[in-house]
Amino acid sequence: MTTSTAPADAHTDSIERFLDLIENTRWDTLPADAQAAARVFFMDTVGVACAGKLAPRMDAMVEAASRWGTGGDQGVAIWNTGRRAAPPTAALLNGYQCHALEYDCVYEPGVVLPAAPILSALLAHAEVLAGQGRAPSGSQLLNAFVVGIEVSCTLAAACRSAMIFFRPSTTGVFSALAAIASISPLPRDALRNAFGIAYSQMCGPMQAHEEGSMMLAMQMGFAARNALQAYDMASLGITGPAQVIDGRFGFFNIFERGGDMPAALTRLAAPWKVTQLSHKPFPSGRVTHGAIHGLRLLQAELGLARDTVGEQVTRITVGMPPLGVRLVGRPMITNPPPNYARLCTPFVSASELIYGGVDPRSFVPERLADPAIDALARKIAVVEVPNDDPNAFYPQSLRLELADGRVIERDVPHAWGHPLAPLTPAERDDKFRLCWRLTRGGGASAEAEMEEALGMLKGLDQAGDCKALLSLVAGADVP
Repeated sequence: MTTSTAPADAHTDSIERFLDLIENTRWDTLPADAQAAARVFFMDTVGVACAGKLAPRMDAMVEAASRWGTGGDQGVAIWNTGRRAAPPTAALLNGYQCHALEYDCVYEPGVVLPAAPILSALLAHAEVLAGQGRAPSGSQLLNAFVVGIEVSCTLAAACRSAMIFFRPSTTGVFSALAAIASISPLPRDALRNAFGIAYSQMCGPMQAHEEGSMMLAMQMGFAARNALQAYDMASLGITGPAQVIDGRFGFFNIFERGGDMPAALTRLAAPWKVTQLSHKPFPSGRVTHGAIHGLRLLQAELGLARDTVGEQVTRITVGMPPLGVRLVGRPMITNPPPNYARLCTPFVSASELIYGGVDPRSFVPERLADPAIDALARKIAVVEVPNDDPNAFYPQSLRLELADGRVIERDVPHAWGHPLAPLTPAERDDKFRLCWRLTRGGGASAEAEMEEALGMLKGLDQAGDCKALLSLVAGADVP
C-alpha cells in the first residue's frame, strides 16, 4: 500500500505515470504484437457491442434516456437503436450494452473487463469530434484503446486484495478518460484535474454482482459517462484532487484494500497489457469458462449424449479458487434472471451439456425455465480450493460421477480464450459473425454488410477517419 502526504502541487502521485503514457504513446511506435492485439480485441469489442442490442430492458433504458434530453445537434448514437442522446448519456447506455451479455474480453491477472467503458466513451467522443469535422483516424482510435487498456490493467495488476468494489468499473473511469484524452489532448494540468474529477465520481459496489443485478453492467456505463463529464469539466478549468492513486483517501486506500503500485509501474507497457487479454468465447462470467469448455471436452470424450446426459450424470463437482466461488459459485435457482444465470456455474454448465453450447440464446426465457437444465444444474456443485492469491482464476478442477459408477477427474489450468489457449482467427471471426447475425438480421445483404464490417475492422489502422465505424455500431448512418 502506498500513502503520500505530499502537498497536491508536488505532483508525486502515481497518476503522473499515466499522464506520461497518454502524452507519449503513438500508434506507429507501438510494437507489432501490441498493434495486432489491439486490432483483434477492438474487433471483438465492436462485435459484442452489436450483440448488446439483446441487453435486458434496453427499451426501458432508452425511455429513461429520452427523459434526460437528446443532446440536440451534439447528440450521439445510442448503439443499435437509431436514437441519439447527449454524449454522456449515450456512453452510459452503450457501456451497459457492451457488458450486459458478459461477452467482453478480460485481463485475468487483475480481474478486470477493461474494454466496455473504453469503447463506449471513446466512440461517443469520437462522434462529437466527427461532427466538428475532426473525426479521428482508425489508428488514433486503436492507439487510444491500447492506452486505456494499459491504464485499467496496470491499476488492476497492482491490487492485492479481494474486490469490494467492482474493479472493472472503478478502474474503468480512469481508462475511459485516458482513451478520450489520447484522441483529444488536454494541457497537463487540465488532464490531471480531469483524473481528479473522474476519481471524485468513481462508483461500483460489488453488491450488484452479488445479486446478479442489472446495475452490474450499468456500472460500466457509469464509468464511461463519468469519464466524459470529467473531461468536459476539466477542459473548462474546473479542478479536482491530484493525489488520486496514492493519497490518504486515494484509490488504494478507499476502493481497494491495499496494492503495490510501484511494482505494477515497473511493468507498465512491458509488455503492453492488450497482448495479455483473454477472449470470452461464452457470454458468462469468465471464471465459468473453465467448467464449460472442460465439460465440452469431457462430453465428447465420454460420448455423453445431450438428450440423456441428465440421467447419465449423478454429480459434477467444480473446484475453484476463492475468487471463483465468490463470483460464479452461486447455486442454481428456479427460473433465474439472465443476469444471475450468466454468473451461475451450474446453469451454464448444464446448458453446455444439454444444448452443446453457451451463447446469447442460452439466456432467453425458454432456456431459463427449462426443467432439464434445472434438474441437471442441481447436480452441479462449486467447491472452494484454497489459493493464496485473492485474484486467482485457476487452477480449477472437474469431477464427474456417472450413473454407471465411473468417476472422471480433470484439471483445468486455464480456460479457452486465455493467451495460452487462444481463439484461432477463424473462431474470433465466428464470434463476431454470431453477434452480428443475432441482432442485424439475415439474408444476403446483411451477410455482405457483415463481411464488409469484418474487413473494415481488421484494417482499421488504415482508415483515414472513423465514420464507417461509428455508423456500424450505431446500426444506422452517422452524419
